[in-house]
Amino acid sequence: MEKVLEVNGLTKLFKNGRGIRDISFDVYQGEIFGFLGPNGAGKTTTMKIITGLSRADRGSVKIFGYDVLTRFEEAMRKVGCIIETVESYEFLSAAKNLEMALRYYPGLDKSRIHEVLELVGLDKYKNEKVGCFSLGMKQRLGLASAILSKPELVILDEPANGLDIEGTVDIRNIITRLAREQGITFFISSHMIHEMEITCDRIGIIEDGRIIRTGIVRELLDQYSSLEDYFITQVREDRGRIA
Repeated sequence: MEKVLEVNGLTKLFKNGRGIRDISFDVYQGEIFGFLGPNGAGKTTTMKIITGLSRADRGSVKIFGYDVLTRFEEAMRKVGCIIETVESYEFLSAAKNLEMALRYYPGLDKSRIHEVLELVGLDKYKNEKVGCFSLGMKQRLGLASAILSKPELVILDEPANGLDIEGTVDIRNIITRLAREQGITFFISSHMIHEMEITCDRIGIIEDGRIIRTGIVRELLDQYSSLEDYFITQVREDRGRIA
């Protein structure tokens, strides 16, 4: 399979001593790769470096073979992302928000707005102001914005964070459908182990700023009763080695 995302030796340390250390992993075309770890483990820091929002102390990132530092525009041309929070103009409708975003993609027709709203289940609410939306609806709109440009890689930081059960299931179903039906590659972070087990093809476990394991989910479930069992086992073993 073709490598879509290559992360090699990323290190970024903050003044308080926290950060990430020697993060390395690959994401392959068409898969859903889950970045699993507790809050504060370094998931968002890694994603910010990958998307050019922050700079590493050392290490490299390549997207579709292009180095993010030296060839940023080429690297990000086929990428859609949501890092940390979904941003939107609450005084505008869902359709108008996407119309504003569409200006950055002159090659796309306005029909794309209807298409993505339909994909995320918001088409019937397209003329409602975003300020009246629930958190789940705002997350769906954020996802619509992330896929507006017809990206081949979508990077989502905690896409189900703060959602109720129904909203979480909706976001999961949208991601899996886009991956299976349109071949979009997803790199998603989360601390929600059960969701990662259901959603992802492969996972990378990050703990205290370090990648401690990567694996294919279905193979892990052949050896462990659940992804939670695998996660706890690996974290305890890693802490035992450090101690």
